[in-house]
Amino acid sequence: MGVFVYRQPTLSGDGARIEVLDQMRGVALLSIFLCNLVALSGASATDGTPGGWMYLLVHIVLGDSSRTLFSFMFGMSMLLIYDSARRRDRQPYWTLLRRMLTLLLIGSVHLYMIWSGDILFMYALDGLMLLAFLWMSPLLLLSTGIVLLLLTSSTLQDWTPGLQAWLSERNWLSYDPSSWPFWLLSQLSGSMPSLQQWYEHPNWFLMMSEWQLAIQHLPFFLFGMYAYRKGIFQQIARFPGRFAIVGAVLLLVGLAGKIANSFGYTAPWVSTIAQFYPFAYVAVTISAIFCIVWIGYRGGWASRVLSLFGPIGRMAFSCYLLQSLIYVSVFTATGEGVFGYIGWVDVMPYGRIFAGSLLFFIAQMIFATYWLKYFKYGPFEWLWRIGTNLEIPSFRRNDRHSASSAARIQQQ
Repeated sequence: MGVFVYRQPTLSGDGARIEVLDQMRGVALLSIFLCNLVALSGASATDGTPGGWMYLLVHIVLGDSSRTLFSFMFGMSMLLIYDSARRRDRQPYWTLLRRMLTLLLIGSVHLYMIWSGDILFMYALDGLMLLAFLWMSPLLLLSTGIVLLLLTSSTLQDWTPGLQAWLSERNWLSYDPSSWPFWLLSQLSGSMPSLQQWYEHPNWFLMMSEWQLAIQHLPFFLFGMYAYRKGIFQQIARFPGRFAIVGAVLLLVGLAGKIANSFGYTAPWVSTIAQFYPFAYVAVTISAIFCIVWIGYRGGWASRVLSLFGPIGRMAFSCYLLQSLIYVSVFTATGEGVFGYIGWVDVMPYGRIFAGSLLFFIAQMIFATYWLKYFKYGPFEWLWRIGTNLEIPSFRRNDRHSASSAARIQQQ
């Protein structure tokens, strides 16, 4: 199988890892990074220029599908941790609750103080909602995910503006001072703004946007949980040729739908695909999963290239935060808070940003490879584990001091 290694998710000690999951996470991190370049750098992508065509290509191939892929893997990881906690006689729901609250805290700081394009906050919201689905059987997970995908792909997007207008017509978006709850709240707070003003406030609007994104992405987390319960990686390893063919077909269908949506084609069959755009980027995501696992199974040079994404996949949390910290510090007017004032590089052509960003990501891959030779986790992965397990795990390799510290905390 070359460098592809699948280990049954039976965790012991620090936990066996599914290496292809790390590799897939690294590929998804690159995809998200490339999709975020304009928001991170303020790059200019003018139509008709090489940079403009490059931006369009990234948008069509990777747009929306990269977040979907990461959501899929996040769902798998939730069940990995859930099963691990049960095997270690820990309370899995409390473990996952602490894990999501820790992520929510870090995501809040990142969202409101560093960069408004953060996705950690959204993933934490989804993780909290997933606690209500952990008990489900594979069939129920799949069915619930499909129903939610149907609702969030069309209905939710259509009725949200209508609902806001309906509430506004009935003055439900503003408070009635004569009602005793609002009178009491106004007495306690001194003055109470209308809910419409709350909604129009940038921070409140950002919060509502994150909730809507979390609801729209929830089906993909459930699909990842379903895939874990059904042992999708073992199935692909058993029938690699079949999954490769299905992946190729899904890729063609998905790209057709995304192209139709991007260019607004009006042909009957094309407009039908464009109408169900979420299914187009889901098709590309599923195709990527099948193809990545199939490449790892086949071995050879492609598998060796894929293995290079493993270390950065293990440090995806830290590398993602490092990307935004560096970019909002370098480029003007792309960050939040103090980071909105400290950049010194103005708008640059997208093509130049794209080339430099690929080199930056390669540097991160090299850094992650060498970091993991001396440390067990990335710095933020380590902090995340502390918040999850309420103990200090060993950070350096062969670090006896950290292990003894963890034992002392458990005794307290």
